[in-house]
Amino acid sequence: MSLKVNFKTINKLCFYGYRINNSFLRRLIIKVTLIYDGGEFYSSLIRKIYSYYHDVDIGMYSYGCFNLDNIPRGTKIGRYCSFARNSVLVMGDHPLRLKSLHPFFANPALGFVKQLKIYRPRYEIGHDVWIGTNALILPNAARIGTGAVIGAGSVVTHEVPPFALVAGNPARIIKYRFSEQVRKDIIESRWWERNIDDITKESSYFKTFLNEME
Repeated sequence: MSLKVNFKTINKLCFYGYRINNSFLRRLIIKVTLIYDGGEFYSSLIRKIYSYYHDVDIGMYSYGCFNLDNIPRGTKIGRYCSFARNSVLVMGDHPLRLKSLHPFFANPALGFVKQLKIYRPRYEIGHDVWIGTNALILPNAARIGTGAVIGAGSVVTHEVPPFALVAGNPARIIKYRFSEQVRKDIIESRWWERNIDDITKESSYFKTFLNEME
């Protein structure tokens, strides 16, 4: 006798089961969800879980950004983003203006102060952003523009404008991917709002190099 899988039932079991705050169970649910619901590119359920339980919003087709050790609460990530291995959005900085740098004097969760004195931004990552291996994004760089590239191993200390390629420690703008007019045209096209099945119908546009680099 064949067993018919009811995906709606599995979705409910995974979503509501995740509310049990058990690290082993949650890891298992994430693993199961990614296997049967299309993986990081396509899973709408994994995005629903992250948004509801962790206040992390991840756009469709983005991948590499489902490690909660590296992505803090309140983060919003656009569609079609690529996060390489071990790229980290830093949760907060030690406050330099206090007499001591120790979290005892800045984090009320430790029981010694009543007010949080650590700056913890809500990161906003645009669409189609590529963040390279071992890149470190610091709180002052809470906004990364659409189409930006963060080089591998970079330490990003300031916000990154759209389509900028930044690298180094501290990271600086090396160049822009396209001319100002091309950047404007791409932003206005808002192509990332479309589904991949629709986009692939225009394969010649997306598979051809744009030969304008600054």
